[in-house]
Amino acid sequence: MIELLFGFSVAVNLLLGWYIIQLLRRFLGFQQELDDFVSRLEEYEGHVDVLYNLETFYGDETLGNLLKHSKTIVEDCKHFRTFMLPEDEEFGFEGDEDGEEA
Repeated sequence: MIELLFGFSVAVNLLLGWYIIQLLRRFLGFQQELDDFVSRLEEYEGHVDVLYNLETFYGDETLGNLLKHSKTIVEDCKHFRTFMLPEDEEFGFEGDEDGEEA
């Protein structure tokens, strides 16, 4: 009877271990996609900023509002990223798989 319970316990633990690994892979994939998205948003913000500062468009209210909105969205994404993984800086998970920062 004990051997049966032990075997069942080992099987359940292996199944739970596999499930946790799958969840971590999904979560880390989501984190990478979010980091890429934030990078694209920051790049877009930079383009709008350059456009806004061109002599032709300087002071344009519509572009100014677009720039403010872009900055707000980037900050919201950064806040969401730190909310999802607040221990990033503490444990050094920031950056890509080679250990380089993005």
